[in-house]
Amino acid sequence: MSDRPLNRREALGLGAAAVAAGALRPQRALASRGGPALFELGIGADGARASSAGWRTTGVLRAPRRFDLMGLRWAPGGDLEAEVRVRRHDGDWSRWVALHRAGDHRPDGAGAPAGTDPAWTGAADLFQLRLRGRARKLRARFVRAQPTARAARGITGRLRTASLRSSPASPRVRASARARTAQASPTRIITRTEWGGDSVPPRSSPDYGQVQLAFVHHTVTANDYAPEESAGIVLGIARYHRDSNRWNDLGYNFLVDKYGQVFEGRAGGVQAAVVGAQAQGYNSVSTGIACLGTFSAVAQSEPGMDALARLIGWKLSLHGAPTQGTVTVTSAGGSSNRYPSGTPVTLERISGHRDGDQTSCPGDLLYGQLADLRARAARYSGPTAGLSVRAATRRVRTKPLALSGELRFPDGSSPAGAPLDIEFSVPGAAWTRVAGASCGPDGRWAASVALARSGQVRASFAGDATRPAVSSPPVAITVLPTLTLALQARRVRSGAPVAVSGTLTPPPVGGRVECRLERQIGRRWVLVQRKRINVRGGRFATKVKARRNGLYRVSIVAPGATKRLSVRVTSVTGGASA
Repeated sequence: MSDRPLNRREALGLGAAAVAAGALRPQRALASRGGPALFELGIGADGARASSAGWRTTGVLRAPRRFDLMGLRWAPGGDLEAEVRVRRHDGDWSRWVALHRAGDHRPDGAGAPAGTDPAWTGAADLFQLRLRGRARKLRARFVRAQPTARAARGITGRLRTASLRSSPASPRVRASARARTAQASPTRIITRTEWGGDSVPPRSSPDYGQVQLAFVHHTVTANDYAPEESAGIVLGIARYHRDSNRWNDLGYNFLVDKYGQVFEGRAGGVQAAVVGAQAQGYNSVSTGIACLGTFSAVAQSEPGMDALARLIGWKLSLHGAPTQGTVTVTSAGGSSNRYPSGTPVTLERISGHRDGDQTSCPGDLLYGQLADLRARAARYSGPTAGLSVRAATRRVRTKPLALSGELRFPDGSSPAGAPLDIEFSVPGAAWTRVAGASCGPDGRWAASVALARSGQVRASFAGDATRPAVSSPPVAITVLPTLTLALQARRVRSGAPVAVSGTLTPPPVGGRVECRLERQIGRRWVLVQRKRINVRGGRFATKVKARRNGLYRVSIVAPGATKRLSVRVTSVTGGASA
């Protein structure tokens, strides 16, 4: 079908023909979810079972009320391709816009819902769908964003530079706020208040991690929007992410439009290392910037590229990261991740979403612009705060771990006496303070920590009245277990049980170790019995039994440790035991 916009009479005629042919029939509008700005319309079962051989077009459908952004949802197990066009408030019909499967672009860590990402439509009340594939319980989900966005813009009458708004529970972010004058962004950032974000507050307080790299995304929405519509698009996406997808907040840390406007995304402070929901498996070590539009066949504009470069150059420098080169981070896994959890992954400091996750984001043409973006961002990068941590060894057993490093500030001020927190974390858990340190006049520091289990350590400076917070890249430490093993007897009669016991510190992941009984035959040890036994409170106990005479050995095998003891089995005990 041609992409030529149809007039209203043509559209209504096409809609009537589609209905007569058994296309979709709207059902009663469902109850609003997340307030009046988010609402649904059940589409009906007929169109949901559209033929997979080709596209089917619905009749002209009327939404429960005017909307600006819409997507589709259906029951799990469906497989549907969809396009939409709308009649805008001026009476003209838009071109057909693809509704991209949520599985093609998964910004959140929880995977994709059964449906599509939302598409920005502009103010509209009527719409049509083109469908190919199968789905059950199909429904359209709408967002009304423009009234709130326009009201928000009227608060100040102009766009102003964003200042850092910290979480009340985060002293580190409050300290960074006091340092904002020295760390001002080189580009104007439109605040959440200005684009209407106060109407979609987060469900819970933000989490904070690190910023070691930046991921570039696209929002997979329409490209034909006016600059005054961008705030409404951001608000619509925020409502869809929070109220439709049931996420905590808008997934992206920042959003950039084709006119060069930059918007604050997820709440928590533009200067802080806010953990977003934008790159599954890497959210805690990155910042995510989404470009408004779809860039599979369209390149980002010159104003958009300049805004991206200014923003990323400033943001990475703020967190002590360069704009060029690579960094190795550890994948936290996830259904859309390209790499299993625990895998070291080397990424460009400025990467596309597809580099870490299974997605086509940020579109082929924008992805091709990333090399240019890295060079541009380098021109806007500034002095970086730097904090390093070094471990005397990466594998420890019982003795404390010696750590050292160096702190420097971008303004050249002396780090003498600057207090540091030594923090520990395991995958998926928050950072916890385990020790402290103080910097010397040259910025050097040293500390010693005792770790009970394997994980990562880092050093952090919380910031003060003039200098921003900064954290070092983490260092992975393996804590080798301490294993003891005892046998009730070292010489036993054949067929008699042998009691096995011991301790293991720290307890193993999964709470079990393996016990093996092997018999010596010639120069080889042949497995006789193997079983998994529980470790409770750091202790384990079991029994093994050998029915033939000979020399045996009992082994306890745990990750990072193995212990073995031999036992002689004879027809009579001979009174010897140990």
